[in-house]
Amino acid sequence: MSNDSKTIPLMNEQSVDNSSCSTGCGNCNSTGCNGGHIVKAGSSDDVVYTNLLFFALFFIVMIVTSYLIMKILTAIFQ
Repeated sequence: MSNDSKTIPLMNEQSVDNSSCSTGCGNCNSTGCNGGHIVKAGSSDDVVYTNLLFFALFFIVMIVTSYLIMKILTAIFQ
């Protein structure tokens, strides 16, 4: 029996490019991306409340628009 095992190449951790992560923080030497797409770590309270209010209003507008479109289509095809 021969030992012809193949080696699977693994990604080298040092080859990961973190230059596309712009944290906007500058307070720490972290190389990773912090936060998410909505609220980043270290944001002030007004930024957080503004973002949450924006998404809540967007959600309400989408619900009202969907309801109105449903009522219009129901009235047309009834």
